[in-house]
Amino acid sequence: MTPPSPAPTAERSFWRQPDWLTAILLTALITGFHFYFLLNAGGFWRDEVNLINLSAHNSLGELAKDSFPVLMPLVVKFWTAIGLGHDDVLLRLLGLVIGLGSLGGLWLAARLAHGSPPLLSLALLGLNSTVITFGDSLRAYGLGSFLIIATLVAAIFFLRQPSWARTAWLALGAVLSVQTLFHNAVLVGAICLGASAVCVRRKHWRAVGQIIFAGAVAAVSLLPYASNLMASKASTEVLRTGFSWLRFWDDVTIDFGFPGRLYVFVWALLALLVIGLGLAAVTQNSGARVKTEAVVAAAELRLFTGATLLFAAGGFLLFLWLTAMPGQPWYFLPFMALAAVCLDMTLPTLPKLARQIFLAGTIATALFAWPVAKRDLNYRFTNLDTWSQALNTTAKPQDFIVIVPWFCGLTLDHYFKGATPWSTIPPIADHTTHRYDLVREQLQRTNVMQPVLAQMRASLAAGWRVWLLAPRGALQIPAPGNPPPTDLPPAPLPDSGWADEPFAIVWAGQAMQFLSTHSRSFGLVNNPATSQHIAENMELFLAEGWRTATSTTNADAK
Repeated sequence: MTPPSPAPTAERSFWRQPDWLTAILLTALITGFHFYFLLNAGGFWRDEVNLINLSAHNSLGELAKDSFPVLMPLVVKFWTAIGLGHDDVLLRLLGLVIGLGSLGGLWLAARLAHGSPPLLSLALLGLNSTVITFGDSLRAYGLGSFLIIATLVAAIFFLRQPSWARTAWLALGAVLSVQTLFHNAVLVGAICLGASAVCVRRKHWRAVGQIIFAGAVAAVSLLPYASNLMASKASTEVLRTGFSWLRFWDDVTIDFGFPGRLYVFVWALLALLVIGLGLAAVTQNSGARVKTEAVVAAAELRLFTGATLLFAAGGFLLFLWLTAMPGQPWYFLPFMALAAVCLDMTLPTLPKLARQIFLAGTIATALFAWPVAKRDLNYRFTNLDTWSQALNTTAKPQDFIVIVPWFCGLTLDHYFKGATPWSTIPPIADHTTHRYDLVREQLQRTNVMQPVLAQMRASLAAGWRVWLLAPRGALQIPAPGNPPPTDLPPAPLPDSGWADEPFAIVWAGQAMQFLSTHSRSFGLVNNPATSQHIAENMELFLAEGWRTATSTTNADAK
């Protein structure tokens, strides 16, 4: 097998090569965007707080009590142990390091595969504001994306010259990947199948066995989680509301529709091109087996990327459907990383004219994406840190604070250090992690709001105040004297099953009606205006004074 001619080297014509110059400028721009986001991200939202709290445990069993395996909590634990975890900004630096690590991974994958700089992956993935926002957040998706890129690099490294030493590197990348995100197992499987396809084409059966061994090691590393996953199956029914094609398309549009919605189809067409070239490579002559350190031949590179992308797309869609989880945009980040690297690996195997067209498209995409990314990255995860600081000084120990929905209680618990008692709707006993098991119990009970309403009554009747935090615009103050919403029957409901949202709407309505009817003044606290997009965007209500009459005038609290 004759390897393809490598791209012009930096020594020969570095600054006169438009692909190199474009890649370097894009990398500098993307790096700047990562720092720009760091300056805007603000406090930690509920999912990040969940991870921070889990990382404080010393038991691997406790660290595994999440929707992720243990690697990311261990990384946060190590970051804290070296003195970088006691401040929001220092903790956010961890996300920045991971994000920049993925950027470096794009360069390494492209250079190892074909000796050229990355282009499509920088424009479509690196500049993507969703990738930066959630990849740099203190969750496992950024690390999972980085490790999928690392596993792809290990696979290319293995294919250049199969050996047991390189099998070990592939196995290490695969294990770390699946120990970061459970659904990375699908992507690792796709990488192993893609690499195996190349080795089958070479009739290199020992290498096929080595790849299977690496994948099996990763699969075996997930066995300790089996009992936890089985035990949590009932509690996660609150989350598993079913796969929705509409929700799936919305998430795909958010992720792949950057910097414009039509880019969903750009990704799709490029993916079909890569898969088609991979299928075509099956019929090409395999040639001599590579026995030296050389760039993988063009046909084999096309086969690897095409097969990997095909198996990853099918497997990932099947995973989402089987888990019956409502989608979230950040679920797709590792798959996007894999797809982008596969696109970049395939590009240099195309004729020169095609490469020039893609270079022009990369430059046009970057120019289009620049202002869009800057706008999107003016993003803050939560304003509950700000509200908590205000309540720390304003709320009295005899007041009462209520927050809805319940999962925002994790953020409030992290930032609010005052003596004022508080509760979520519905009330649950633990606000350090996502306790879907406790919420599930409340869905099967009646009169759930009784303790919350009783505490509201006690605070107002004694001349103190009730503060209520809710998502901006989600709750409206009802007219006083109206009957409160009626409790729903215990879950599961015929239409919505174990979903907690219908119950939360009723419970929040009961709280709002109680405060409207039984307080002398009930209204919004002046919310500070901001140009930032805030994910966990809460507004604050204040109720003062007790009354038993049904006539009052709702006024904004000063």
